[in-house]
Amino acid sequence: MKLDGLNKLQHLLQTMAFCLAIATVQYAFQPERPYAPPVVYSILIGFFTWAFIDLGRHLFPSAAETGWPQGLAGVALVAGGIIAGYFLGTTLADIACRTFGWYASGPPVDRVTNLRQSILITALAGIAGSFYFYAVNKGAYLERKMVEARHLASEARLKLLETQLEPHMLFNTLANLRVLIGTDPARAQDMLDRMIAYLRATLSASRSSLHPLQAEFDRLRDYLELMAVRMGPRLAYTLDLPS
Repeated sequence: MKLDGLNKLQHLLQTMAFCLAIATVQYAFQPERPYAPPVVYSILIGFFTWAFIDLGRHLFPSAAETGWPQGLAGVALVAGGIIAGYFLGTTLADIACRTFGWYASGPPVDRVTNLRQSILITALAGIAGSFYFYAVNKGAYLERKMVEARHLASEARLKLLETQLEPHMLFNTLANLRVLIGTDPARAQDMLDRMIAYLRATLSASRSSLHPLQAEFDRLRDYLELMAVRMGPRLAYTLDLPS
């Protein structure tokens, strides 16, 4: 798939907002600890996880529906991105927190418990974020398909109208109508009425996706009556529509 810079920036900003929300929730449950470390950890882990998954997916053959790798490749990409993002993010966050002394102002931390929590939070957040972007991409694909389908349906109705309003038939009918106006006004009036009924039924049918068989028979009758005015006794027909 082709990279879209604006789309990637939007994804990155959404990821950063999600990471800030996670850090805020963590701080809300542990207000005695400093706010800076969870923010740094969350931002860096989220950034690297996003980079590995959202940028790395373009290195794989992607599904047309979602833009994501199919099958095991997609699962491996998400799992690998979460693991790589966790280790890179925690390493850099640990360096940053030690460098700026953000650990010193908080109480002692249980390393084992903190490790378990951070791994669980990273896994859940990574899966949730990946599924969100997957669903957004699939929704955008389905919306594009709906637009294409409506466009094709409009073209199909136009083609149907073109085939039903065959110009050659209209020109011949109008030519006959012009002659009958001067020679047989009554037949000309009947021919004009049939033509109006046929055109009205045809235009109405072109705007609808459902066509009752009775309506098709009525339109066919108008057409045959129109031809009968032109051809006289040479044309005879019978329409039989079972109830």
